[in-house]
Formats: sequence, structure tokens, C-alpha cells
Amino acid sequence: MIPQKTRIAIISHTHPSISKGGAEISAYTLFLGLQKLGLDPYFIAACPRDEKSRLEFKSSTERVIFYDPAYYDHFYHIAPKQVADELAFTLDELGVGIANFHHFMNFGVNGVRMASRRVPRTVVTLHEFLAICHHHGQMVTRPHRRLCDSANASKCVRCFPEHERGQFQYRQDFFMKAFSRVASFISPSNFLADRFVDWGLPAERIRVIENGLAEKPQRIPNRPKDPSEPWVFGYFGQINPFKGVDVILDAAEFIRAKPQLARRVIIRIHGNIIGQAQEFIDKFEADVKRNIALEYAGAYDNTQVTTLMRACDYVVMASRWWENSPVVIQEAYAAGRPVIACNIGGMAEKVKPGISGLHFQVGNAASLAEAIETACDPRVAERLQVSVPDPSDARQMAEQYLRVFREAPMKSAPALAAIAAS
Repeated sequence: MIPQKTRIAIISHTHPSISKGGAEISAYTLFLGLQKLGLDPYFIAACPRDEKSRLEFKSSTERVIFYDPAYYDHFYHIAPKQVADELAFTLDELGVGIANFHHFMNFGVNGVRMASRRVPRTVVTLHEFLAICHHHGQMVTRPHRRLCDSANASKCVRCFPEHERGQFQYRQDFFMKAFSRVASFISPSNFLADRFVDWGLPAERIRVIENGLAEKPQRIPNRPKDPSEPWVFGYFGQINPFKGVDVILDAAEFIRAKPQLARRVIIRIHGNIIGQAQEFIDKFEADVKRNIALEYAGAYDNTQVTTLMRACDYVVMASRWWENSPVVIQEAYAAGRPVIACNIGGMAEKVKPGISGLHFQVGNAASLAEAIETACDPRVAERLQVSVPDPSDARQMAEQYLRVFREAPMKSAPALAAIAAS
């Protein structure tokens, strides 16, 4: 007997014990937040079959659907039929009345479409631009990695000449038809929401809810800066050019050229170097070795991120792509630290210049070095530290999501904006 459809399911493209990306962490944080509200949600994740041994569950209401990555279509984002069928069976068996997808990858657009037909309310949380942009959903051109402001079939085929213009037109049409049955969309930033509205999603069906933190540390008072101590600027994340680490290295060279400033500054880099070209690795290691303003702290355990950030005066974000709602910014605020970030996308939205941090021009090492020099003024640091916002926690995030879940229409929504004729 199929139970009454009253349960909430948070559906994630992977499990956080397998991967620590922003979307899966956000999905699991919401799951924990709903539990803190006294609800009993399910967490349903996709998992590659050969990663089964790495799974770690913390709750009896976690479920996994296994898939083979070799059979997933990454252009149209279609999962094998058996994956969508198993998801349908699971939603029916668990009596799910509200299905909230955090990303559609691995379950496929066909999985979203299937769920929207079987579940009274289907909500999709957008985490990046993958529906809009085939280039890893980052809206950066290929191969030159320039920022892209909008997408259409003619522009996309220039990045991917191996595909035809008609394929990109059909790809967008395919997404739009699947999304026409989704009751509501949630975006963690206004920037991301606006991009999807420009692409064709109705603005009235998108709500903006900031991602929360699963564990938010207690605020502690900032101690006065000791004039004899150096100013520490911390980077946290993957060490690669796409995250702007090369910009940080070059900014350190500008600082090194000013010996008096270099003696007052430490740029402390935390993270892993994985899958990078040997040329980049060699430059990174050489720069750290010769530049007194650079320090490599190695990989870090995310459970220690608050302690590590509190050992810094500022947190630096230098990404060369738009970003949407970087968890590093939320973590920095939770640690009571202002952020120095690029002046684009979700970074510019989340970091208010002169209030919660400073901006610099994306990809511009001289601009970053100038921002770091400005940040070394004790008056600037004091003004920014007292204005650092208090980020949402899991419970607050869940309360906002619940309001959207309750307001979402139970029947499929009208068709989305028509696709312009080719």
C-alpha cells in the first residue's frame, strides 16, 4: 500500500560523504534544518556504483540511488531510464509530497520531469548555470575562459563547435519543457536568479534564499590588533587558476616589490593542489618559497575552518568565474572575518564594499594588492569587522524553505516563456 504523500524529500545529485561541493552541502544542511524544526524529511542522493563503499549515513531517513556515470548524457542531462524509474519508486514508497531537487545532475532532467508528474509539489534549487551553460555551468567561454554575460544557441556553438546550433536550441527547449512542470525555483543569490530570469524562467516562480551553515560557531569579540603582528589574509579552497590562485600569487609579487608592506603581510593559502598542470604547480611552489608574503598551510579539515579563519584578519576570494553564493563567504562571516572578493557575480552581491569587506577587479593582481594594502589600515579593519553580517544557520534556512514549500502550487505551472525562433 502506497502511503499518503505528506513527506518532504531533499534530493541531491551526490551524497556529502562522497563529495564536499556546495550544492550537496547546502542540501544536507537543509535536511538537518528540517529535522531541527521537528520534521522527519528524507535525504535522497545519487551515488556512482563504484563509490558505494565510501558512503556514510548519519540518519535512518537517508537513501541512495546508484548509477553508472558512463551512461549519463552530460549534454542534454538525461539519466538512464532505470535511475529515473528507481527514483519514482522511492518517492512513491516513501510517500513524498514535496520533492526538492538540489541540482538535477545524475538524476537527469528526465528525473525532475518524472518527479513533477508523481509528486504534488516539486521545487528545484538552482546552484549554478548548468541548465544555461554547457561549460560546467560557469558561463565562462571556451577555450579562452572569458566571462560570458548571456547564452544563446549562436554564442554557445562558438564555444562548442563540435555541436550544431540546433542542438543547443533543442537543449534549451528540453530544459524549459521539463521546468514548466516545476512548482517553484529557489536561488541562493539574486545574481543567479536574475540570470535565469533573463534565460526564460518566470520571475514570479523564483525565490531567493541564502544557504545556511550546518554548524554556526558562537561569535567571540575581536581583540585589538597588535601593531607588531603581521596582517594575515587567508585563502580557503581548491588551488587552481579557475579559483584565482594565480591572481593571488601575482598580487603577492606586487606586495613583495614593497619591502615595508611585505614585512607586514602574510597571504596564507589553505587547500589541495589536485589535477593541475605541472607548470602551475612549479610556479606555485617557487613563489611560496621565494616570497616572504606567501605561506602555504596545506590541506585543511573543514571542521577546523572557523579556527583557521579566526587565525586570519581577512579571507580572500579571487575566483575568475561568477560564483553564486560561495560557502567560504558564509564561513568567513561566521568566523567574524571580513572578505576581500572580486567585483563580480555572487561575490560582489554577498560582500558589501566598505561594510563587510572590500572589492577588487576580477583577474587584476594589482587591484588585489591595492585592496590588501588598504585592509592593513587598523581603522579599516575595525570598521569592517564590526559590520560583518551574521549568516543563516540550518534552522533559519529550513524555515524559509518551508514557506516556499507551503506556497508552491500543487498543480503543474503554466508553460514557461516561449523559446525564440531560430
